[in-house]
Amino acid sequence: MDVKYINPFISASINVFSTFAGLESHPGTPSVSIRPLIYKEINGFIGLNGHGIRGYFIISFSAAFLNRILASIFDHTTTDKEELYDLAGELTNMITGSAKAELSQKGYFFDVAVPLISHTAPPIPGDLKKNPIIMVPFETQAGKFHIEASIQRIEEDFQQDTMPEVRAPEGYISVDDFAKKTRMDSIKTRRLLKTGFLTGKKISNSQWHIPESELFKIQGYRAPRIQAVEKISQSLMDETVSLNEFSKLSGLSSAKIKNFLRTGFLKGLRNTDQTWRIRKDQISKFTKHS
Repeated sequence: MDVKYINPFISASINVFSTFAGLESHPGTPSVSIRPLIYKEINGFIGLNGHGIRGYFIISFSAAFLNRILASIFDHTTTDKEELYDLAGELTNMITGSAKAELSQKGYFFDVAVPLISHTAPPIPGDLKKNPIIMVPFETQAGKFHIEASIQRIEEDFQQDTMPEVRAPEGYISVDDFAKKTRMDSIKTRRLLKTGFLTGKKISNSQWHIPESELFKIQGYRAPRIQAVEKISQSLMDETVSLNEFSKLSGLSSAKIKNFLRTGFLKGLRNTDQTWRIRKDQISKFTKHS
C-alpha cells in the first residue's frame, strides 16, 4: 500500500480536530502492520468501496480522550457510552468525508457509509485481511488517538476501454443512458453494478448493458413518458401496426392495449393526432405460448 493513500486521512484528521474540537493534533511516524492495532475501548470503522479504490479506514480512541473532547465542547462532566459512541461516529464520518473530497480530485470515488463503532476489532472483509495496513499515531492536548488505513487501487477502473461501443439490445440501456435517467454519474452507476446492487451484462471495462427494470431500484416506478412525433417515417410504418390491427392479432381490447403502451409493457409510438402504432415484435408477448 502506498503511503499517499493515507495522506488525505492524516490531513483530514488534523483539520477535523482543529475545527471541531479546537485541538492541535500532531501525527507521529507511520508504521506498517498486517493486522489492525486497535484499542479495546472505542473504534470507528468505515469500508471504502468505490471507483478506483477499495479498503477500509479505522480510527481508535480511548474513552478518556473522547470524554475530554465532550467536556471541552459541551461542558460535560459525566458522559454515558451512547454519547461517546455518537461522538466517535461523528468524528469518523467527518474525517472520512474530508479525505473523500481530496481523493476525488485524484480520480478515486467512494460513498461515505454509516460508520461501525465498537469496542472490539471491526470485521475486516476476507479478501482484505492479508493486505498491509498503515498506522499513524497522533498526540493532542486531550490525549492520544491513532488512525489506520488499508487501501488498494483498482487498476481496472483506470484502464482505457478500447472496445468499440456495443449498442444495447431491446429492454436494456447503456451505463450513460442509465446515469442520465437516474441523474447519477456514470462512475457511480458502474460502482453499483460492481457491488451487485444493480444487475447487468458486462461488455468491457466501462460498458455494461443494464435491464430497464433496474431503473426502478433508483427512481421507483415511473410510467414512461410517450413523446408524440409529428410524422411517422415509412420505415417505422413497416415495423409497426395500428391499434386495431394489434387488437385483432392479440385479442386484446383497444383500451387494454393503450394501458400497456402507457405503462411501457408494450413498445410503441404516438402521432400528434393521438394515433398509436405498436411494434410488430410486441405481438409475441401474447402469442408465443398459444
